[in-house]
Amino acid sequence: MKKRDLCWKPKASSDCHTSQAIQSVQPFPESGLLADNSHLPLALLAKRLRRVRDRAYSYIVSSVKLDRSTLSFVQHGSAPNFQGDVLTLCTCKHQMRSSQTADEWQKDVWIAAFTSRTIHEGRHWLFYLARIESAHESHSDLWNSVGPDSREAKAAHNHYLGDMFKPKKPQPSGSARHSPSRYYTPRIHSHRRNRSDTGWYKDINYRHARSHRRPPLLVADPELTFLWDEPMIFLDRDHCRDFFKWSSMQEMIAHLREAT
Repeated sequence: MKKRDLCWKPKASSDCHTSQAIQSVQPFPESGLLADNSHLPLALLAKRLRRVRDRAYSYIVSSVKLDRSTLSFVQHGSAPNFQGDVLTLCTCKHQMRSSQTADEWQKDVWIAAFTSRTIHEGRHWLFYLARIESAHESHSDLWNSVGPDSREAKAAHNHYLGDMFKPKKPQPSGSARHSPSRYYTPRIHSHRRNRSDTGWYKDINYRHARSHRRPPLLVADPELTFLWDEPMIFLDRDHCRDFFKWSSMQEMIAHLREAT
């Protein structure tokens, strides 16, 4: 992995916030399981997954850009969130996540994210690949299922790019789990840039226009999460704008190529 400075860009605000709270770029992990599984070459990745026959989804992650001075990826968004040594997908791709129930997401499913073709050499570069370990119906359910270190690293009321919303007490249940008023309001967040911004409500309470299903909140298995911090592996075809369903992981891997 290339050595480079972490990008800290405090945004102007009338309120007082720490630089940690308004960090505008997610740092890549430097230790732990996610760091161990980072930037694998394609041959090693294919070898690790050669027996996997699970289903796979892929999508374009538009918040990832390229630092051209280091040819390194920069994640400006809150999702995927790979802080706290676990990758979560909770604040984007609402339509893709709502295409299945929480139970269905937990049945042998992988997710891959590719960059936009506009950021480097006209190719979709692989940013992460992960197997879903658990899926949750609400942020309250999610908050109570993860450990304290991950909660602290991902808390949206403390981090500008956090993707987990802390429920207020008493613990919400039933339909109250999907009410933004039952969660701590982010002081400043990528989905709440000022006091009148209610964009974060969608992360708590969203229903698909056709299925009326709420999007499960996805947690990946850290031992089967792979990250790339630079352009190494790309898709040998164009990717649709929203998301794509692969019949199997092996079908998707067959369409991956390594940069020369």
